[in-house]
Amino acid sequence: MLATDHDDPDEGHNARLVYSLEKNVIDESSGSAIFSIDSQLGLITTALCCLDREKTQRYTIQVVATDGGGLKGTGTVVVEVGDVNDVPPRFSRPEWTLDVCESLTPDHVLATLTVVDNDVSNNFSFRVVPGSGRGWQLFRVEGRRRGSPGGDLRSVTPLDYENPSHRRGFRFRVQVTDMGEHGWEDKYHVDSTWVNLRLVDDNDNTPTFSSDHAHLTLPEDTPPGTLITTFTARDRDGGGHGRVRYKIAEDSDPRRQFGVDGSGAVWVVGNLDRETAAAHTVLVWAVDDGNPPRTATATLTVNVTDVNDNPPFLAEPRQVQVVENGGAQVVARVRLGDPDDWRQGHGPPFTVALDPRAPQHVADTFRVTHDKRGDEGRGVGVVWARAGLDREERRSLLVPLLVADAGWPPLTTTATLTVHVADLNDNPMTPASKTVIVHTLQPQGKPVPLGRVYVKDPDDWDSASKTYSWRQYVEGFFLNSSNGDLTMAPDTPEGRYELSFKVNDASQGQFGVRANVTVEVKTLNAHDVTYATPITLAADPYQLVVEREGGDSSTLSLLESTVRAWVGRDEAGVWAVSVEALEEHPTPSTITDACRVWLVSPGMTNLQHLILYRKLELSAILGVSVREVGIGTCQEASPVIDLDDAYEFEGEIDFEEVSNAAQDVDGCMDGCWVRAALGEGFSVVDANTSALVGPRMEVLTTCGCGNTAPDHTTCSPYTCLNGGRCIPTPTGTKCICPHGTWGSRCKVVVRHFEDSGGGRDTGGEVGEDVPVGGWAWVAPIPPCAEVHLSLEVLTRSPAATLLYSGPDHGAATSDTEDDSIRELLLLELRQGRPSLLLDLGGGPVTLTLNASSSLADNTWHRIDLIWKDELVEMIVDLCTGGGLDEPPTFPSSPAHATPTDAHTCRGAARLPRTARVLNASGPLQVGGLAHPLPAHYLNDGTPIFRPPHFQGCLRNLRVNGQLMDLGGGVLSQASYPGCPAADCLSNGLYCGLHARCRGSPGSLRCECQAGWGGPGCATPTTPTTFLLNSYVKLALSFTPLGYTTSISLRFRTWRRRGELVVMTSQHGRDRWAVEVVGGRVCVALHLHPRPPTSLCLTRATLTDGRWHSLAAARYGSAVLLTADDGDGDLYNASVVLEGRQLLQVDKQEGVHVGGTPEYMGVTVFSVHKDYHDGCMDDLRISGRSVPLPPATNSSAWGEVSEYKGVESGCGAPSSCANVSCRAPLTCVDTWRSYHCGCGEGRVVSSSSQATCEDEDECVWQPCLNGGICFNTQPGYVCSCPAGFSGQHCHLPDVGETSLKLSLAALVAIVVWCTFLFLLICAFLLHQHHRRSALRRGAAHDKDDTVSCKEQVSSPCSRTPNLLELKLLKPPKANGQPAWTKNPNIADVDVLQVDAASETSSMEDQKRSGISSAAPDIEHGGSKDGGMRLETGKQNGVSKRGMGNPPAGDDLRNYAYEGDGSSPGSLSSCLESCSGSAKFLGGFREVAHMLES
Repeated sequence: MLATDHDDPDEGHNARLVYSLEKNVIDESSGSAIFSIDSQLGLITTALCCLDREKTQRYTIQVVATDGGGLKGTGTVVVEVGDVNDVPPRFSRPEWTLDVCESLTPDHVLATLTVVDNDVSNNFSFRVVPGSGRGWQLFRVEGRRRGSPGGDLRSVTPLDYENPSHRRGFRFRVQVTDMGEHGWEDKYHVDSTWVNLRLVDDNDNTPTFSSDHAHLTLPEDTPPGTLITTFTARDRDGGGHGRVRYKIAEDSDPRRQFGVDGSGAVWVVGNLDRETAAAHTVLVWAVDDGNPPRTATATLTVNVTDVNDNPPFLAEPRQVQVVENGGAQVVARVRLGDPDDWRQGHGPPFTVALDPRAPQHVADTFRVTHDKRGDEGRGVGVVWARAGLDREERRSLLVPLLVADAGWPPLTTTATLTVHVADLNDNPMTPASKTVIVHTLQPQGKPVPLGRVYVKDPDDWDSASKTYSWRQYVEGFFLNSSNGDLTMAPDTPEGRYELSFKVNDASQGQFGVRANVTVEVKTLNAHDVTYATPITLAADPYQLVVEREGGDSSTLSLLESTVRAWVGRDEAGVWAVSVEALEEHPTPSTITDACRVWLVSPGMTNLQHLILYRKLELSAILGVSVREVGIGTCQEASPVIDLDDAYEFEGEIDFEEVSNAAQDVDGCMDGCWVRAALGEGFSVVDANTSALVGPRMEVLTTCGCGNTAPDHTTCSPYTCLNGGRCIPTPTGTKCICPHGTWGSRCKVVVRHFEDSGGGRDTGGEVGEDVPVGGWAWVAPIPPCAEVHLSLEVLTRSPAATLLYSGPDHGAATSDTEDDSIRELLLLELRQGRPSLLLDLGGGPVTLTLNASSSLADNTWHRIDLIWKDELVEMIVDLCTGGGLDEPPTFPSSPAHATPTDAHTCRGAARLPRTARVLNASGPLQVGGLAHPLPAHYLNDGTPIFRPPHFQGCLRNLRVNGQLMDLGGGVLSQASYPGCPAADCLSNGLYCGLHARCRGSPGSLRCECQAGWGGPGCATPTTPTTFLLNSYVKLALSFTPLGYTTSISLRFRTWRRRGELVVMTSQHGRDRWAVEVVGGRVCVALHLHPRPPTSLCLTRATLTDGRWHSLAAARYGSAVLLTADDGDGDLYNASVVLEGRQLLQVDKQEGVHVGGTPEYMGVTVFSVHKDYHDGCMDDLRISGRSVPLPPATNSSAWGEVSEYKGVESGCGAPSSCANVSCRAPLTCVDTWRSYHCGCGEGRVVSSSSQATCEDEDECVWQPCLNGGICFNTQPGYVCSCPAGFSGQHCHLPDVGETSLKLSLAALVAIVVWCTFLFLLICAFLLHQHHRRSALRRGAAHDKDDTVSCKEQVSSPCSRTPNLLELKLLKPPKANGQPAWTKNPNIADVDVLQVDAASETSSMEDQKRSGISSAAPDIEHGGSKDGGMRLETGKQNGVSKRGMGNPPAGDDLRNYAYEGDGSSPGSLSSCLESCSGSAKFLGGFREVAHMLES
């Protein structure tokens, strides 16, 4: 070490330098210095031997150079110790045990054998010791070039588990040296380790069939259950013991006619039909149990031989036309066909004859002969008319023909030939009138057809000979003079129009015959048409509209009046808007015509359910079969055709079109959606004297689940449910909801079900009667490939029906539906445990949970059902082990926070591959079945019986996030909205305006709504504004449960990105956060080591500058997210319970609000996902309110440890600065935004459009329950009737609420009231005698008493001996109201004060030199919460005198307390009581009663 001194070395000793070590390094073992320095030369040397780099790699010493004058200079020396390869290598393990997949290639690293060697100058070399063990020659080890030292173990050749020698495993020895390839002789630098390697079987072999093809011939009448062949497959994986399961490829057996069992035996399971398929090529798959599985295929070819199982049918003609008055003639020569194999004699020659059961008029009109030689010897039937036909007598006739084939035995059937009688103009016409009902939608762009002008004429094919003209023209209507067709202008207003015409028929010599037409125009609302209910009837539209014989009203009018009577509405309440024919081109299977009637009932949402429930009754009333109510399922809406009929009628059917249509429906992988929509043009049903014209309706079938949430941007009768009133707003609509409803549409989410009172019904096991109980019908489950259904139940019944969806006997007809059903859902309780039966068309699947505890414990429990991807899953209480509505408890031991056993709370079952969606067009029946369950059997043939009805309460029924309305609009029996057992008000617990009732019976409690807190939830919470780079760090005083964590808050922002709340574990490995991502609210959950997951409200826009409530809850890895009312798009859930389920929140360092700070150095930091320019309010974690600074920095549940950039309140600078709007509009500030408008309660004048005027909100009828609306400027005021209060008179007064009391309670109340009444009478009688005595004494005292000023110690005033009661307020707990059913009242009695004390006057006190003092009144102090009055005395004389009051025991005193204060309270009774006061027995109860 050299130093430089610039002093003169030749003068004195100032330039002489001496070196020394100021900071040396000391050896810990000896205590000696490690380094030394030559004081003259500055040479640094080691003082000890030897240095060890592996122990200390670097030394730092400080050298001081001192000159002769005493001046010093310092320098630092860093000594780096060079490495010498003096440490031997060592394997990190003495023995390695490895499990290796057999499919790994030789280039793949099987394992890295790590080595520990602190030297840095190593030259590692590895080898497998030859002959060291089994399989040593199959492996090699190569040194790693990067990373930590070690050797990579690889195989030399491919490994194969199926090789017996490989299957045994391998054991060999590996050595390492750090001296290179030639260092193996130096044993000090060599180490070794053992490697035990076991092969793991991979699914690398496909199963092989012993025989992969079979060819069979079967007759078509082979019965189901016949064994036809067996395929056997073997899997070499698993040592040749791999499990193989067999299945049939669905595409090769579309009709499910064959089946295979676990042994590979193939059976006939369905009926064979040669006419449908003469041959089958069935693919049998052998599938192993690998992942992914491997599949081998065997082919089964089946030829089906014919059996004479089909009778002949009419090939041609099926319909003929004969002109009337034509005399005897041949009507038709009928050819026959037969789908059976004619080569086997199962066909011609055919025989034809008139059916002997033919009606008499048909037998008298026609005769049938058989021509054996006709149709090339096949035989034809010749139909003769015995005489001329008359169309005016019969328009058509049905001729039944008895046909038979040549089989043995021959098959016979009856075929029908339709003979239409063509018209001749052989009758004169007479005047007639016609009524046309027209339903139009405005605006309408096209002319509206009204049908034809009608005159009474038996002939109906003579229109070409008639001409038409106006008798008196009416504007807006147009006449076609050649054919009499009448049309109407599209903008014709609603009303009644009388039209008159002249009709001429030159061929009959008639001119100017009068024809009157009455047109009734009714304007429809688009919402009414959208909610129209379709009914399919087995009738021709003409027969439905025409008047019936005898002058009776039409069948359509009877339908309207019947439904109107059921609904309880007048003529304007229910009407048919459109009638349409369904089968315009009948197929051979068509027996009767059919039409669809669309009924409208404004504001009624359950009309379809009402008609469906009384479907059989309606059929009997109309005399017409009701085929279907509603638009049906996808299969029913898509083109479906019978292939037998197609064979007969193949000339008129486009098979390719039918096949493509069916393929399109089957190709909907995510589900199928059927909906009604307005079509083009109008539907016209003209029935001579009447006609019905309405908009044409269409039934559309599309892929997907559809938009289940209807558009309610404008007010309609369907916007607000359960009596809510719709009010238009600038952003859409708003519902004013009655008490007891929920959400933006006033839904009722809870319903009570009870026994109907002893009714009985069949439907259980044989010989068993089932009590008829409550039930309710809601909207059906959508036919989606993925369905999530959840509900909460409260019951004591261990056996009950919860949900049912499927065919219903009461709604089915025997001629249209098979009693054997397939697709259904049945959820029930069995012994208190949930049980599910689900059949999506591929066969029934049962799922039962063996829960450790029963759900019939009178506590709310949640059940989730999810089916998707061929799997159905059921979860109870999200595996929390208890009801979700109970308040969380925070155990001291983390072990108590573990979830319940998954086997008792969660179950899953596989669905058949063909099962994708639940196609059930009927309603979802809740709480029980309205009719007996149709026949259904499990796979083992066990019949399914009707379970008993549910008794209890059910709430929050959701289907794919949509809350089902359970209010008064649902069709129900023995059930009603609400749940008295879980209602706080019904149990004497009043929650106030800003709290909601939570909990189960016995543990009910009130919980403040978002944004409210304090006693009675009457205090608004204070929001916090987050500025740029702001955050809040919280320290919790409680430990959230590891399995369950919830976050709720209110927020307001325009920002599209930011972190609201984040909770992490220590070191941040696990994370649970609520954040805004891309303008959507999301939650993020990361439970290490699983990858992070997120859940968002993708369809809800919440970054709109308005306040929104948000609640996020996790139960293990299941996540629920709700915003505002949590309905539809404001709700999302992911119920996936896999992997780790616990999140241990770091309660001191792991909770951040508004962003997560990251420190960069000491003071500089940045905030990740900064939530700025927004507000937050009322943050609760696990139901506990935590503080938000700066308004609140600590609470009972946490405190603020750090915060930055936050302000109290949620103010914002004006957004209208420098903004101008076009007159008459002005700028309206909307918190950090603005719009141009007239302001609150004002709209642009509809007349001038140049001014703003007050809007009369009372036209919306916003006041409920009979309230009267008064328009104000701006806004409105509701005057509520007795018993109701609130802004819209929607809240019932607590005093008006009726409580359900038992008879014993009523008797006890009457007895106590009688006792108190007698006590009051006795007390008042006693007071009356005292007042009489006082009045007599007062007359004497009046003459003797002149003035208090003249007396020294006269009792000028009487101390009151009765002081008013004051009731104690209920205690508070945790900042929340802790109301109870019976609040404790101070245990005090009526006070009695000693009245014998004397007072002196003020003048006497002054003359005596005694200073006057005000009375000393203390508030508080007494446990009864009353006031204590203390009077000071001096020398036995009081300090202050009083005037002469009325008698102190007169109750009228309380009316004058405080100079005329209201007597409605007795609050002064305890507020001025001296220490000597005592209560009179019983007066406290009297005062309390009077107070109430």
